Order: sequence, then C-alpha cells, then structure tokens
Amino acid sequence: MNSMLRLIQAMCILLLSSFSACLLSAQQADNPRILRSVYADFYPYSYTAEDGSARGYSIDLTRQLVKQAGYEVQFFAADNPHQFLDMLEAGQVDLTPLLALTPARRAVGLATSMLGQYELSVYVRGDREITTVAELSGLKIGAVDGAITFDAARMIPFVEVVAYQTEEEILLPLMNGELDAVVGVAEPFEARLRANFIKDKVRRLKPSLTVIPYGLIVRRELPQVHSALEKAIAHTATHEKLTALQAHWFGRDRRIFEHPWFRSVAMIVGGTSMAMIALGIYAVRLRRRSARLLAKNGENQLLIDALDQMRAGVVIFDRAMRAVHWNKGFEASFPSIVPELRKGATIEKTCHFAYRNKLAVSSLSRVEMTSMTNRTIEGLKSGNTEQRIMETPQGATFELSMFRLGTGHYAAIWVDVTQLHQQRERIASQSHELTRKNEQLQTFSAMAAHDLKAPLVQQTALLEFILEDVADAQITLPPEALENFTTLTDLSCRMSHLVSDLLNYAKADNDLSQPDCFSPNARLESIQKLLGTNSHFNIVVAPDMPAVRVDPRAFDMVLRNLISNGIKHHDRLHGQIEIKAFSVNGMVVIVVCDDGPGIDPEEHEAVFEPFCRLTNVEGTGLGLAFVKKTVAAWGGAISIRSTGERGCAFEVSIPASPVNLVTLKTELRSNSIPDIGQVRRGISTQ
Repeated sequence: MNSMLRLIQAMCILLLSSFSACLLSAQQADNPRILRSVYADFYPYSYTAEDGSARGYSIDLTRQLVKQAGYEVQFFAADNPHQFLDMLEAGQVDLTPLLALTPARRAVGLATSMLGQYELSVYVRGDREITTVAELSGLKIGAVDGAITFDAARMIPFVEVVAYQTEEEILLPLMNGELDAVVGVAEPFEARLRANFIKDKVRRLKPSLTVIPYGLIVRRELPQVHSALEKAIAHTATHEKLTALQAHWFGRDRRIFEHPWFRSVAMIVGGTSMAMIALGIYAVRLRRRSARLLAKNGENQLLIDALDQMRAGVVIFDRAMRAVHWNKGFEASFPSIVPELRKGATIEKTCHFAYRNKLAVSSLSRVEMTSMTNRTIEGLKSGNTEQRIMETPQGATFELSMFRLGTGHYAAIWVDVTQLHQQRERIASQSHELTRKNEQLQTFSAMAAHDLKAPLVQQTALLEFILEDVADAQITLPPEALENFTTLTDLSCRMSHLVSDLLNYAKADNDLSQPDCFSPNARLESIQKLLGTNSHFNIVVAPDMPAVRVDPRAFDMVLRNLISNGIKHHDRLHGQIEIKAFSVNGMVVIVVCDDGPGIDPEEHEAVFEPFCRLTNVEGTGLGLAFVKKTVAAWGGAISIRSTGERGCAFEVSIPASPVNLVTLKTELRSNSIPDIGQVRRGISTQ
C-alpha cells in the first residue's frame, strides 16, 4: 500500500512539473523579446510628448513593424542622428528610427528596404518674386544646424547660410524678412506650416534640391531581427497603410469648403449674386434707356468716348469723312485749321490745307500727297489704324493716330510728343559721341602703350650694351654699381609689365565681342604650355569639364592669371594647382585651388582691387582686377574662399554652352534618386 501511494505521489509530481513547464513556455510565448530603439526630436517624425512618451510618424511605424516581426520595442531619447550610429555600434541600442540611407550609414549596420524618402526643398515667402534657386545668389538662407537641410543649403552657390537649432525658430525670421528663404524637408516642414496657419503664405521652389531614401538600420549582430523586419515591411508597409499613417501625422492642405470662413464667404457670394441679378435687371433697363439717349445725341457721346481714350487734339469725322466735332485741345494746337473744319472740310481737304499752308513739314508733291491721303482713307474704311509722325515748322512733333469709331464715324488724335522726340535725338547723339570717345580712348591706349614700351625696351637694351662694353673693356665695377645696373634692368621690366597690364585692363570690356562654345580642357593644355610652369608644381585638371560660351582669348588670359598667381605667391618649392568645374543653373563654375599659404579672409575682397599687392612678390597688382572685370563683362562673377589651414580656391562662374543647359534640364527632370557621393549638393548627414 505504501509503495502504491509513493508511486501515485511521484506521478502527481511529474504531472505538476510538466504542467508548470508548459505554463512557463506559454508565458514566454506571450512575452516577445524586447528591442531597444533610439530617437531624437524631429517633429512630426519623432518627439517626446508631455507625458514623456515617444510619439511621431517614425515611432508609430517602427512600433508596428517590430510588432509584426514578433518583438516589442523600447525607445530611448538621443540628441542627433550622429549619436544614433554611435549607440548602435556600441551595442547600446538594437535599431534606429527612420534615417537617410546614405552609404556611410549603411556601413554601420543592416539597413532595411526603403520606407520612403526625404524631399529637400527651398521655401520663400509667398510675396517674394523669387522663382528659381539661381535667384538666391547673394541672399540669406536659413536651415537647422546639423540636419541634412543645413548641408543642402551650403551647397547652393553664393548664399549666406544662417544656422538655427529647430525648424520652429526659422519660421519667424522667414515671415518678417530677416531670411530670404529656408531649406527644409518637405513633409515635416509643410506640416509645421499648417500647424502655424501660414501654409498659404509660404511658397516652395521647384524643382527640389534633392531626394534621399530613408529606412531603419539594425545592429549588425542581429541578422535575425533584420530578416524579420524585412518580412514585416513586405507585409505591413504597403502604400495604402503608409499614406494613411502620413496623413495622420503630417496632415494635408485643407480643401476650400473645410475652411472656417467658407460658410461666411458662401453667404456673401450668395447675397452678392442676388444683388448682381437685381443690378443686372436694372442695368438692362438702364442700357435700353441709354440706347435711346445715344440715338438722339450719338455724336456727343462719340466725342466724349474719344476724349476719354486720349486727352489730346481730337477730331471726329462722319461716314463721308467730313469733320463734325473737335475738342479744345485741337483748337489750341492747330487754330488755323478750325475755320476749314467749320466749313465741313473732309480729311482729304484738311490734309491738303495743312501742307499747302506749311502747317506741317513734308517733302511730298501734290500728287504724292493725294495718293497718300487716298490710301489713308481706304485703310480707315477697311478698319485699319493709320499712324504717322507729323512735324511743324515751329519744331513741334505730333504722333497722329486715325481709326474707326463706332459704325459710321472716324477719329483722328494728335498727341504732342515733342519732348519725347527731342529726348530720343539727344540719346542718339550722346550714344554716337560716347562711341567716338571710346574709340579715341582705345586708340590713345594703344598708342600710349606702344610709346611707353618702346623707350623701356631701348633702355633695357642700352643697359645690357653698357654692361657688355664694360666687360669688353675689362673694367671691374664696384658691387654697388653692378647692383644698381641690375635694379635698373628689373625696374624697366616691371614698368614694361605694368604698361602691358594697364592696356589689358583698359581693354577688358572690349575684347568680348566674339564668344564661342568650347571645352575648357582643350584650352588649358595650351595655357599650361604658354605658362611654362615650374616642374616642381603639379597642375591637375579634371577631365570632361562642362563646355562654356565666352571669348576664347579672354578665357585664356583669365585662367593664365589665376594659375600663375597660385604658383607665383606659393611659399614652398613644391606645390599643386587643381582645376575643376561643374554646372549650376545655366552657368559653369570653374574652381582653381592651390595648396599655398592662403589669403586672410579679411583680404578676400581687396585682392580684386587694381594695384592691390598683399606680398612682396614681383607684380603689378592688376591681374585679379583684370580677371574680375572680364568675368563681370561676361555676366559672371568671381569669389575666393579658404580651403582649410592652407590654400585658397578661386570660383569663377561663366556662361555655359547651350549643350550644358539641355543636359542640366534633362537631369532635373529625371525621377531617379541622385548618387549622394557624386552630386556636388549631395548630403551626408541628416
């Protein structure tokens, strides 16, 4: 009996243990593993709510995908995306929220499939007349510091980028005019505009700067989690579900009937429509009454209409081309013709009377005058408008316009344009005089350069002859005398260079009359040969630079000045000059970089002034002044920037060849996502 009881007790214990194991397994199945995710304040993608919980589009989407993959997620706050990646590599978190999938970020962990894309765009105030990104040159652009928008703003040429901590701080400077434009991610920025009720007052420029895909990044040690998330994305992240979630967090533009003022406007429009109908009925009755009055006093109404159109000398002719009415302006300008008009003179008789009594200057004979008058009358009857200029012996000039007025009347209007005519003559005379003066100035410059250089050449040759004669006579000169001869020779050479540079500077605006389309690479080969550069300096030219359309000779002089400047002012025996180019908004920007000592930023503007010399290196100080003047005449610009602790870069924007413009437009219309590592305005951080 005892054995039986012990056996039964053992069986009960075994059953109880099995039941407990099953219950524990069921509890573990009901509690999936927990993943750690990180987020930062990027409204409405992710932010911390007032109760301390993580909220936002990225938070909800991550939570749904993790749940579908069989996990749970806990969120931890961080400062910025850079910290996300550090925490992921250190194993402090298991995955990130939505991040721009750049090559650098893909290398940190396991990136999921694309869940959407960030569209980086430029926004301006609605009342500004800015329509393209090219018009932002020289203006202030705002962007959030450390975000992808800040890097995008810095890629726009020739703008001043102002950094802000949050997008909320940017809105007020944009609306009060402190900023000319801002760069933002389209969806969240427009959601913030809607939240502040200023969406209708801000306009987005087309096309966008760039588009970057985004997705989740999983810790590299969790491939099973990455695989589960990929399956969840394929099952859960459908277009319909993503669109619904985006509408929840980003909102949409209100339809017109959803505005609070729509009902008021509808009532006003309805009331106005009723009033307009009533006014229309009244207007019909009034029009009928007016028609009866016009039938009685039509000629007076025609005269009033003509006076309303033009306050000048006006004459109304009837169907038979007889004068029936004229105004006081005509009587004041042509008093001697008024008696003829009172006699019922026709247009033909009025013209003959005016020219016969020399009231108008004309070289036509009587037959030619009759023929011209007949052609004028036929043109008026055909509905044409006849216009001509009439001059009086007193020096007055009138513009005469004749046209059909109504169904059976014609109008002739004389407008006194004497002052305008005299101004045109003065402008033409001044233009001719300026052309003549410029030609004289060019002739004088060439003669002056020739007359100045000839004595300098003779002076240099004479000094050499003197030294040769001294050597032949075996005369030993003191070192001071030899040094003086050397100084005189150097001064003569410097004076010759100065004269040549002055002549080139004076002619910079006139040597641009024959623009041509060509590749800078072909010209740079001959420029290097002409420079005869020191073998210790390496000149690196980027291949396949965009074609330009400028005068080739002036282009050679500009590039030759920039390259020789980098070599001449270098502080080392060895160095490198790098030349590259890129297209932007119909212009080609050529960049000439050197690794020399650099230029103080405070001196960047001064270097383009004539005769400015920042070092003791031999030169006239006109090279960069010539470059700036020539580039400005092309319609371009030149600027300088430091490239680090050493070196500087000159950026020259010049007109692009039409072929480049076609290529640029094709690229902008492309729907493909640009390669961030190859496009100049590519973005590397969020």
